[in-house]
Amino acid sequence: MNQYKVVVKNGYTTILEETIAAEDERDVLGTLLIRSELFNQKFTDIRISER
Repeated sequence: MNQYKVVVKNGYTTILEETIAAEDERDVLGTLLIRSELFNQKFTDIRISER
């Protein structure tokens, strides 16, 4: 497992910022969708960086 820092923004507003443990970037996106963090919110940018 790797640690990934995830930042989700809508324009200049940060909606979500957290660290997620996952195998790769696809798992990070899957985890975000499963948690339903982003289902009802508009966002313009998702940044995933390995820690």
